[in-house]
Amino acid sequence: MVIIKEVKIRNVVIIKITYMLAQTFIEEMKHNLLEKQKQLAQELVGLSTHTEMGDDEDENAEEVNVDEVSRDVIARITKDLERIEKALVKIENGSYGTDDEGNEISEERLRVLPWAEKAI
Repeated sequence: MVIIKEVKIRNVVIIKITYMLAQTFIEEMKHNLLEKQKQLAQELVGLSTHTEMGDDEDENAEEVNVDEVSRDVIARITKDLERIEKALVKIENGSYGTDDEGNEISEERLRVLPWAEKAI
C-alpha cells in the first residue's frame, strides 16, 4: 500500500511517499518469525559451552576448539533470537518494516531475513 502525504510550506510542496506493508505479508512474516524462534530455541537447548573429550593433551586441545565453536554458535543464536523478538515487538506496535531511524526495509529484504534491522 502506498500513502502519499503532501505538506505545503511557504509555496513549497513537500511530498512524502510511504510504503506500508500489507497485513497478509505481516502475518506471514510473524508466522515465519515464530517458527524460526522455536527452531533456534530448540537448537540452543542442545548446545553446551563445554565438551568433555578426555584427559589426553590432544583431546584437551580439541575440547578448546569445540568449546570455542560452541560459544560462537550460542552467541549467534542468542543474537538472532533477540532480533526476532525485536521484530515481533515491531509487528505488535505497528512499526515492522522500518529500522530504528524510521527508514523503510523492503519487502524483498524482509522475505529473505524477516528480522532485518537495516534497510541496506
